[in-house]
Amino acid sequence: MVYLLSMLVIAAGLYGFWKLTRYFWLKKYYRYQGVKDVDVATAHRLQREQQRFMLDVREPDEYDEAHVEGVPLIPLGQLASRVAELEHVKAQEFFIICRGGVRSAKACLILEQFGFTAPLNVAGGMGAWKKQGLPWTAGKKSA
Repeated sequence: MVYLLSMLVIAAGLYGFWKLTRYFWLKKYYRYQGVKDVDVATAHRLQREQQRFMLDVREPDEYDEAHVEGVPLIPLGQLASRVAELEHVKAQEFFIICRGGVRSAKACLILEQFGFTAPLNVAGGMGAWKKQGLPWTAGKKSA
């Protein structure tokens, strides 16, 4: 009985460790898979100066709370079925943003499977964007 309780305590501790560090490990995994990151300041500068395309892959309610003006929304769960909407940037370098950088990293891998050559993950996502004091807006996605 004591052995079983000990094993349960260890398992709970490992699960707690995973929950606390999962973002770190997921970022390591996506980097290992070849996802390239760009910081929010660089993404903002290139989007503004060179009109680089940016895509938001969060959910509509997250987008409504805060998003970069003019950036279209395609939730990650719909990305594979809506990839045709992005054909105009297939051969270009462009940015993908989410809340913290994990969903956008996954989106980069999905788009690479569809032949996109240069999707870049915005490291830190909208959280980092807002922390840096970069411009954003709130409100419903326009139809």
